[in-house]
Amino acid sequence: MSKRTKTTILIASFLAFFVLSWLIVLYAFGYYFDLKSFDWIKTGGFLVKAGSSDVRVFINDRFKGKTSFLSATFVEKNLLPGSYGVRLEKDGFQPLDKNVEIRSGEAAQLLHIYLAGKEEVENFIMSADRDSEAKPEELPYFISRIDGLLYKKLDDQETEKISSEPVYITDFILKALDNNIYIASYDSEAPGVFLLDSEGKWEQIHQAPTDDLAISPDRKKLAIIGSNEISVLWLKDENEFPYFKKDHKERVLKIGEKINKTYWFKTNWHLIYLTENGETHFIEIDGTGGRNDLRI
Repeated sequence: MSKRTKTTILIASFLAFFVLSWLIVLYAFGYYFDLKSFDWIKTGGFLVKAGSSDVRVFINDRFKGKTSFLSATFVEKNLLPGSYGVRLEKDGFQPLDKNVEIRSGEAAQLLHIYLAGKEEVENFIMSADRDSEAKPEELPYFISRIDGLLYKKLDDQETEKISSEPVYITDFILKALDNNIYIASYDSEAPGVFLLDSEGKWEQIHQAPTDDLAISPDRKKLAIIGSNEISVLWLKDENEFPYFKKDHKERVLKIGEKINKTYWFKTNWHLIYLTENGETHFIEIDGTGGRNDLRI
């Protein structure tokens, strides 16, 4: 072999080594060469955080792995930008379906996944009902029929005027939640939710007829419950994805039958509701990738 041939081989080997190393580095940093666009594309990924381990994760109907034992999470990397169908399964539970949008260089997040079983939901409802019966709500507030103002009972004889603006609504409930006083009105003349402000006036924060209000266990969200729909109002900023800000509100449910009862689940991101037909449903508050409303 001539010296020139040896030199050529050596140079070619060095070039091949550097090109291969460059390609490996690009791949390690999540780049993929797209033959259609003939360009390098930064891939993305997504994170699943479930309520338990061993949840099977399928992407576009292909099994990819399970949530971990310690953190109940699953991570998928190096996905090309686009839309992916994600299915989450575990024996003994109803599966969940999501549609995840992967963007270049970003990681999508499914942080509030929970697969609830029938027995767990039924036990939760029984426990919540027992607690509410043991600790019936007794408000020290009332709206006077004489002047329409809100008063607070101090003792058997004394009262304190709280509001400066009268209320002339006939069909309503009064709620005191976390030092805030609300009126939930299903009066056809003035439907909605009214919050007493610092000046003693009533600010309307919801305009649809409302039968009840329920605050989440973490005190961050307020469920506004109508006869056949539920909206959620954020009372505080959310410090994790989807990072909803205070006063963000969205309707999470509207059905064709009456809602009899509603419960916040322990996750703070799910509601249980019972219908007039005797059905029990478990619904997600976080609608990322599609909102699952499961009949239990």
